[in-house]
Amino acid sequence: MLLILAGVALATLTGQGNIIENAENAVGKYNNSVASEQQLLNEIEKYFQNYLEGGDEGNPPTPPDPVEPPEVNEDGLATENTTIKPDPNSDIQITIPAGFAPAILTGSNSTYSLPGQDGSVKEIMPADQWNNITVDDINKGIVIVDNSITYDGGNLTGTTPDFNEYVWIPIPNFEEDFKRTAWTIGTSSTHLANESTEDAYWEDTTTQEYRDMLASVEQYKGFYIGRYEASRGANSIAQSRRNKSVWNSVSQPEAITACANNKTIVNMHLMYGVEWDSVLNWLKDNAAISSSTTETTKTVDIDDIQRDSRSWGNYPDSTGDAASEPWKQNTLQKAGASEYWKANNIYDLAGNVYEWTQEKYSTGTDRAARGGDLYNGGGGRPAACRISYDESVTYLYSRIPCKFFCSTGRW
Repeated sequence: MLLILAGVALATLTGQGNIIENAENAVGKYNNSVASEQQLLNEIEKYFQNYLEGGDEGNPPTPPDPVEPPEVNEDGLATENTTIKPDPNSDIQITIPAGFAPAILTGSNSTYSLPGQDGSVKEIMPADQWNNITVDDINKGIVIVDNSITYDGGNLTGTTPDFNEYVWIPIPNFEEDFKRTAWTIGTSSTHLANESTEDAYWEDTTTQEYRDMLASVEQYKGFYIGRYEASRGANSIAQSRRNKSVWNSVSQPEAITACANNKTIVNMHLMYGVEWDSVLNWLKDNAAISSSTTETTKTVDIDDIQRDSRSWGNYPDSTGDAASEPWKQNTLQKAGASEYWKANNIYDLAGNVYEWTQEKYSTGTDRAARGGDLYNGGGGRPAACRISYDESVTYLYSRIPCKFFCSTGRW
């Protein structure tokens, strides 16, 4: 009986129309169905991809026309305003004004130099490389120059450049990225901005220059700041040049005039408080600076800006590499004196001496000076420090010369 049952079972499993064959057929049909479905999905995806990229149905999209390099003169400077937008899905861009060109820096052989690296200009970036500028390059601070790379009156080498340098501050979202901040500083500082007392004063919307500045920043999605503290050029023109003595012992109205006298770019002006704050906001979580520990770097955080800037400024109590050359402390230095006193290619936003701005501090003639100085500790006078003096003052605390940056953005 058992043998008969075994034979019947074996026939059922292996004979014509048996269970195993039926199962194999079902699996095969299912696999074929899955393959056909996947092929159909692939064709649908290809169709939509071609449609979105502008191609014809069933054919690959037409490749974009090659990007032509910008027009430049014999010195490699732009002959017209040129906007570079690396990512069409991002609002981060840079506009190179006519008569300027991006620069490649010596120490890094790129557009960006880290703390400790030689940040001097090596050469003008060739025009065919401008369209290779990336979002990351822009976020790290692109340097532009306004002349061929010559020194001391036309020489190929020398100590004082014949060219000015400016750094682009990207403002991709005007409403979110261009704003004044009422920074809260350490308790040792008393002359500080606060929301309740200063909101009535800090803007200067009555002037055409201020309105032009706002419109320019919104239109071009950024503005330029002098890479260095201003130096004094011929006919009292404010310059931004490496290795020059910074222009100090100057009143706030004199600083305004010195910036306005530079006609290289329309709307060259003494920085407004909102521009200073927007630069600091841009540095936060983005720029690399020296650390309080020697031979280390870090990313700027809120405390480096509003509470303790000693690791990246010229203070009597500077820390880490910022204090590696003690002879410089308590002494006013030339522009770009230390490669450790910079963030995103901008030098001396923290320490050295205060910067005049056009920010009002009252309904009278008090104006805001920013950035701290070399005579007071970096914990009490950080980069965000905002202190007021009458606009006629040329020396703060009877010892500290006031200096300034120029800013620009409309061409």
